[in-house]
Amino acid sequence: MSLTGASMLKSRFDISKSRTEAEPEEIEEENTEAKEEEVKEEEVSVEDKIVYPERRLNRSEVSVRLSLLGKTAEGDGYTYLKAACTGMSLTNISAIKSFQHLQFVDVSDNCLDLENLQAVTELPFLVLIHADKNLLYSAALKRMKYMQVIIMNNNFLTSVEDVYQPELSTLEVGYNKIKKIEFAKKMPNIKCLDFRHNLVRDIESIDFPNLDSLYLAGNEITSLVGIERLVNLRILHVRKNPIKLLNGFNSELKKLQYINLRNCKVATLRQVKKLRVLPALETLILKGCPYMGGTGEENPVVAEEEEPAELRIEVLASLPRLKRLNKGVVTPEERAEAKELLKQWIEEGENDEEEMVEEKEDGSIID
Repeated sequence: MSLTGASMLKSRFDISKSRTEAEPEEIEEENTEAKEEEVKEEEVSVEDKIVYPERRLNRSEVSVRLSLLGKTAEGDGYTYLKAACTGMSLTNISAIKSFQHLQFVDVSDNCLDLENLQAVTELPFLVLIHADKNLLYSAALKRMKYMQVIIMNNNFLTSVEDVYQPELSTLEVGYNKIKKIEFAKKMPNIKCLDFRHNLVRDIESIDFPNLDSLYLAGNEITSLVGIERLVNLRILHVRKNPIKLLNGFNSELKKLQYINLRNCKVATLRQVKKLRVLPALETLILKGCPYMGGTGEENPVVAEEEEPAELRIEVLASLPRLKRLNKGVVTPEERAEAKELLKQWIEEGENDEEEMVEEKEDGSIID
C-alpha cells in the first residue's frame, strides 16, 4: 500500500481526488500575522481552560461521516476509506476502532490528547492521520505498518524526536513550538517535512537523502548549512527567516528546482550568485528581501509592489537558467537583456569586492 507522487506531499488536498504536482508559489501563507495571532489566542484559551467535558465519539456519528468509496486493502470488496470527525469537541474516539478498513482519518479541531488519539493506531490499514488543533504535546503514535502521512498543525509540540513510523513519507507539524528537527530513529522514506512557523534555528540535523520537499517558513533560521546533504531535494521553502548568507549549496543538489526566500534578509547580488551551482534551479522567490528593495518583513503593502526591473535583469544574468523570478515568468526580452549584461560583466571582469565590503560593514561573516 503506497501513496505515490507529489499529491501526498502536502496536507492542502482533497484526498478523495488526485492532485497535480504541488506548486509552492500558490501555497505561500497569506495573512501570516493574522494566523499567528489566531494561534496565540487559541493557546491562551486552551491553557486557561482547566476541565474538558468528556465527549465520546459514537459509531453512528462515524457512520454518517464516512466518504471515499474504494477497494478494501485485501481487494475483495468495496468500503468507505475515509472518516472526517472534525470540530466535535471530542475527547475520546475509541468508537473509530470499529471501522477497520479506514485508511484516512481526520479528527482535527477537537480536544484529543495523545493517549486518546492512539485509538487510530488500532486501524490496521491506516495511511493518513490529520489531527490539527487538538491538545497534542507529542506526536509519538504507536508504530503502524502502513502509516505514511502525519499532519498535526496548531498543537503544542516541542519536539519530534520520539516520532517513528517505518513507512512515513510526510510529516506536517506547522504552528507548534519545535526548536530542533531531530529524530531518534531514522525514517528512510521521508519525502516531505513541513515545520512552518515553529522555533527552528538551523537545519544541520536534517539528514534525509530522499527528502523531496522542505517547508520551513516563519522560523528563526539564519543559515542553510546542512542543505548539501539533501541531495534529492526539489522544493525549498524558507520564507520569512533571518537568512542573510546563502552558504551550503553545491552542485550535488541536482534536483533543486524551487527556492522561496521571500522576506528573508538576503541583501546582495553576491549571495544570489551562490545559487549558480544549482543545475536544475528554475524558480526563485526573492521578493521582500533587502536586495530587492524589501525589509525582510511581512508587509501587505510591499507585497503588491513590483520589483525594480534592473534587479530582475541582474538576477537573470547571474542565474540564466531561471524560468520564473518572483511571481513573473521570465520573458524573452528580459532574457536578452540579461545576456547582454552577462557579456558586459565578462568583458569588465566580475567583481564582488564592493558587495563584500558592504557585508563586512553589516557584520556578516564572509566565507
